[in-house]
Amino acid sequence: MAEIPVEKKSSGKGWLWLLLLLVIIAAIAWWLLSEADESETVGPIVVEETEPTMPATQGAGSGDMTLAAILADPSAYYGREGFSGTVTVGGPLTDRGFWIESEGNRMFAIVIDQPRERPVDINVGATLDISGGTIRNPAEIEDLTGDTLDEDTVDAMEGQQAVLVVSEDNIDISDEA
Repeated sequence: MAEIPVEKKSSGKGWLWLLLLLVIIAAIAWWLLSEADESETVGPIVVEETEPTMPATQGAGSGDMTLAAILADPSAYYGREGFSGTVTVGGPLTDRGFWIESEGNRMFAIVIDQPRERPVDINVGATLDISGGTIRNPAEIEDLTGDTLDEDTVDAMEGQQAVLVVSEDNIDISDEA
């Protein structure tokens, strides 16, 4: 009897099964990774554009928020917060207002009437460090916290293009008069 070698013939489709297995593994990996990304995302990302708050500097204000800049174009600063600087108090004073001066520029400031353990005693000639305040249109000041504005304060604002509204907590007297 003759010996006949028998060999199994390969079908040549082994590579196709390997390719299919790789596609399935890739799909599972993609699905798992996308699930992980979705669990880390809390919600849609919302970006709001706001006016940057300038860092405090010595002088009349911070960055371009100086008395000179505010008085040159008051409407550009209405509602802008973050006025900071060292100013001198000019007269006359009212119950809730005082004049701030720096480098020959002068603007009226109104104190937000919030009870404080020890109220700020502002006098003419004092040097103040103001660490926050909002520039407002004097024609639209009606909703300030505390008592209504006295007649002297309202009269002092008359004819002004801008006023600084500042909380007494944001006023430090660095040199008393």
